[in-house]
Amino acid sequence: MVTLTSFGLRHTLWTVIVLVFFMESAMGNFAKSFYIHWNTTNSIFRIDNTDHVFDLNKGNAQFEYDQVNIICPVYTPGTYEEDTEKYIIYNVSKEEYDTCRITNPNPRIIAICDKPHKLMFFTITFRPFTPQPGGLEFLPGKDYYFISTSSKDDLHRRIGGRCLTNNMKLVFRVCCKPEDQSPVPPPQPTLPPPPPPPTTSTTTTTTTTSKPVTKKTHKYDKAENEVIKSEELSHSRGAALASSLALALAASAVLAPLAR
Repeated sequence: MVTLTSFGLRHTLWTVIVLVFFMESAMGNFAKSFYIHWNTTNSIFRIDNTDHVFDLNKGNAQFEYDQVNIICPVYTPGTYEEDTEKYIIYNVSKEEYDTCRITNPNPRIIAICDKPHKLMFFTITFRPFTPQPGGLEFLPGKDYYFISTSSKDDLHRRIGGRCLTNNMKLVFRVCCKPEDQSPVPPPQPTLPPPPPPPTTSTTTTTTTTSKPVTKKTHKYDKAENEVIKSEELSHSRGAALASSLALALAASAVLAPLAR
């Protein structure tokens, strides 16, 4: 029977991971790959840093998606069962992530690390679609939360567990929102505003029909009062009558001697 030393086991593990990396890289379906050892000794679970937050698909070309490889704890044969770590990793809501309490009766399981003497890892591609029915889909612009509430004595525990005691939880921020994916157009040069169109002035011509004015010499001609104009007409008629009487008297004076 062949037994693996601790060094030999780690060497075999990394050999398999490297082979998987190059095989998938040759397929050209992902941009970056992350490897996460899900155990209490991993420093990314320390509460005093921000290594537990991953920004994914940032700067990728179209149809290129980042991958995350979650590596389960693995131990050499002969290690006592009580000295091993086992986990169930869940994809949870923000509230469940903050409280380390799974309230969903049918939570979304990401990985089950329940065979500590067997090499196990789970590869997750953060793409918005999946060819497998019921597979995992990760939409752009959303955050996804992974936690494990398993404890040393209870693999299926859903409250507290190592999420609470060892801060075993991660955040994956998937880039980008649809409006953020559109390239920002370069600023256009500022041109002076065009001159205003010529103003067309509309001249309104008012035609006033005026009656011919006869020049008069009477002082009342300049007055606009109708009463005064009526007096002016009466004065003109009186002048004409006086002139007629004067002519009649002159004629009678000439004809009187002839009548004798």
